[in-house]
Amino acid sequence: MLYDVVVVGAGPAGAIAAYDCARAGLRTLLLEKYQLPREKPCGGAVMYRGLRILQGNIPSRLIEQKIHGLRFKLPSGESAEFTSDKLIGITVFRDRFDEFLARRAEEAGAELLEGTRVTNASVDERIASVEIKKGGTYKAKILIGADGVNSVVAKSLKLRPERKNLCRVGLGMESDFHVGEEGVIKATNGNPSILEILPVEGRVSYGWIFPKRERLAIGIAGAAAQMYPLRPSFEHFYRDLENRFGMKLTPERRRTHFLGADGVTSVNVTTRALLVGDAAGFVDPMMGEGIAYAMQSGVYAAQVAAAAIEADRYDSEFLESYQHLCVDEFGDNFQMAEWAGLRGTSFAEFVLTRARGHPLASDIMTKLARGELGYSRIPYYVLRKLPRELPGIIQRIVLSSINTSS
Repeated sequence: MLYDVVVVGAGPAGAIAAYDCARAGLRTLLLEKYQLPREKPCGGAVMYRGLRILQGNIPSRLIEQKIHGLRFKLPSGESAEFTSDKLIGITVFRDRFDEFLARRAEEAGAELLEGTRVTNASVDERIASVEIKKGGTYKAKILIGADGVNSVVAKSLKLRPERKNLCRVGLGMESDFHVGEEGVIKATNGNPSILEILPVEGRVSYGWIFPKRERLAIGIAGAAAQMYPLRPSFEHFYRDLENRFGMKLTPERRRTHFLGADGVTSVNVTTRALLVGDAAGFVDPMMGEGIAYAMQSGVYAAQVAAAAIEADRYDSEFLESYQHLCVDEFGDNFQMAEWAGLRGTSFAEFVLTRARGHPLASDIMTKLARGELGYSRIPYYVLRKLPRELPGIIQRIVLSSINTSS
């Protein structure tokens, strides 16, 4: 059987792409190498920009916590917290969330094959093909590689090298820690609706604490070249948190993972094939967020695949519109995030400690998290809002000086 689209990988990027392709009337095959549900190394924070793609249609059973704020715990011991009445995201268990997205694609008409590991992919002017480990080949007009940072599709099609450049990818370790509902409340200072980010001094890296109902998702990640030795660093990180929380933390299962990078500057398109999500490297260079960007890249890939089939055009020049869509959506933001991230914790501390407490700063953080504002647009947004906010900012500075003096 010749499919219109074969999608390799049933994570958020692949499942969204398969769903949209099926909804567009394309004969779609979604291949997943594991049986669902399957574990996925990830803290499990899905920001609002990703939820918006689902139009809010996500079962309540999947939502561990609704997130309304971000807290940055800095190496100096200072904190900067930004909260909002608006929903900025949710926390989930990735095995359940990913299965929901894959079943959603299946219900839309995509054919889902689990336990089907792709070992090779190839394209030519006539067809795209994938070979599977248990024997057999699937053919399609368009191939979408959504098989993660170690993408077989990307390597087979020479879109990525066989060996990773550790200076250009991220590396992390994380685990869930069962502490019970009371433990979650205690660890989050009574507010489990806040994600906590902890930049690490002297490294391009960070830690995180993402609250769930009865567990804390705790992890560290950063530039791969700076994360060795990884396991001792992770253990040191959560042992410090034990002292801070005043409770024992026992990891359920340590999970190590690479993080993609360079998505907007790399080649993600070739004849009859597109890369999405982690396979393409669409990950925020500063915060490590990837789920929402993966989902959006899946939307764009489906749009371009449908247009290609309608026009009967499968050359890389036609498919390049997918890369343009992604660069227009992510490019400026990722470049700004990378610039800020490379400035290290001193830059983060300088900015965040001065921004905390200002409604404008919370408004900006909320819009960033919700996908309503990009990093690159922050200066323009501030300049537009500043005349209205300036009297209040001056008042707070004066009152702060008076309180300090007294």
